[in-house]
Amino acid sequence: MADSKNMLSFDFGNSTLRSILCHFDGEKITSEVILSEANEIIKIDEYFYWDFLRLFSFMKKSIEKAASEVKLDSVGICTWGVDFMLFDGDNHMLSNALCYRNSIGSEIMERQPAEEQKAMFYRTGILCDKINSIYMLKGIQEKMPSIASQAKKLLMVPDVLTYFMTGVMENEPSELSTTQLFDVRSMSISHEQCEALGIDPGLFQKIGEHGKVIGNIKREILDEMKIDYDIPFICAPSHDTASAVFGIPCEDEEFFFVSSGTWALIGAQIKKPVLTEEVIEGRLTNEVGAFGRITLLKNSIGMFITQRLKAEYQRDIQKTVSWNEFTDLAKGFEGKPGVFDVNHGDFFNPVHMGQAIHKHLHPEDADGKLNWNEIVASVFASIAESYCIGLRAVMKATGKEADVIYVVGGGSKNAIINQTCADDLGKKIVTCDMECSCVGVAAAQLAGICPEFSYGDLRKIIKASLKTNTYYPGKK
Repeated sequence: MADSKNMLSFDFGNSTLRSILCHFDGEKITSEVILSEANEIIKIDEYFYWDFLRLFSFMKKSIEKAASEVKLDSVGICTWGVDFMLFDGDNHMLSNALCYRNSIGSEIMERQPAEEQKAMFYRTGILCDKINSIYMLKGIQEKMPSIASQAKKLLMVPDVLTYFMTGVMENEPSELSTTQLFDVRSMSISHEQCEALGIDPGLFQKIGEHGKVIGNIKREILDEMKIDYDIPFICAPSHDTASAVFGIPCEDEEFFFVSSGTWALIGAQIKKPVLTEEVIEGRLTNEVGAFGRITLLKNSIGMFITQRLKAEYQRDIQKTVSWNEFTDLAKGFEGKPGVFDVNHGDFFNPVHMGQAIHKHLHPEDADGKLNWNEIVASVFASIAESYCIGLRAVMKATGKEADVIYVVGGGSKNAIINQTCADDLGKKIVTCDMECSCVGVAAAQLAGICPEFSYGDLRKIIKASLKTNTYYPGKK
């Protein structure tokens, strides 16, 4: 095995920014959080934006802090998907990135006939979804023509931050697959899709390769931190779903999973994309995973609902509670919790999540008093149901039956949801700790700084690095 290495992984989610220092000792990867801050969207007039300058500042603070503790061998990043920033011909950013929770995408998608949406799927392997970058890009053309007319280059969220750090513009493939402009069969931009939607394929840059060095962090940034050595920025699976799936402690080439964060990505890692009517019927999509693999998955609401509910509950009782205390509310509900469709439009970004759920549970008493025990119990039951629906659809589309389901991400800590899934599916549920995404990013960095490692070697290292917990059907 190689000598020990120190790698900094950035894991940027919708709600939290984290930098994690990862250490490889020759056999396994260990990790510790260096910095963590809340992330949030900012509303300016009628639109929600991400604060990219703050994200960049967070990265600089993290690198400086990590480098004060160890000598860094590399840096890598993963973030959420679909959102992007436009640049002019001189590489100047034209505005902060719009957030997918704006209504722009749904407005564009609603005007498309079903046959055109099906054609778009078959061009790329990506299911039409209102949050896909393609719809935001079309919306910018309509609503912000002055920005669209100046746009010459497009970078996804992690690509932008990598560019700020290195000065190199590159598009990472797992992020590109969330645009619905990337053909997952050829691993290239679909010129047919671009032409059909009136989008210039020249917006896109060189496509990166996992495990390859993008460039070194700019010397002026390192000088500012008084770092006197070069630090390479390595191309990792930078869509957080891709990095989380790569970070699952499983050596099998194909396996089933739920990546449970703000969103729940429910699917399977497979070797080749599946483009069939069953995929469309199951509301599945083929995204690019790590090192050329495919993640066939269903995009579903995940912990976003519980995050909103916890904040509302704390305001209601005027007291801060822990996640364990919040989860225990479900145990206080007597009776069978109601089940609702967590992906209903009413839950996408409501003013009051608890009230929206109450209306679905009690339409005859829509304005009645909220029963927090019932609401939390019903949310957990409904999220578990959405996992099971998605997994059954993936098994049907692949023609393969799962023996075990891996659950990773922040939602993997929810024992109620995990046990409900094990019981309903009759399958073992194996959960991993919260660091799968950062370990996936770190393992991709290892591929860059230790090129002797094969994909199989990296998987063995990942398996040795993470602890698991197993839920069995019928076991309480």
